[in-house]
Amino acid sequence: MTSLVSKDEPLKASMVHVGYLILKKLEKTQDGRLSLTEIAAHLAKYGVTKSRPMTFALIFLHLAGIVDFKAPYIYKLTQ
Repeated sequence: MTSLVSKDEPLKASMVHVGYLILKKLEKTQDGRLSLTEIAAHLAKYGVTKSRPMTFALIFLHLAGIVDFKAPYIYKLTQ
């Protein structure tokens, strides 16, 4: 059985946790959008300084149908 979190990676760098941090920040915005630099600055506060976890988290959120990309912003889809 496959899982979303690998036992070999730190939980704080998993795509699920980083995706949660991104969604938490998106919820606080009034217009439901963030730029990549805003996301990177927010994640740095939580110790996520590499681009790989952010990239995987954004792909995960996009494939789940939660966010969409429209340059230069990432938008939260309303459901």
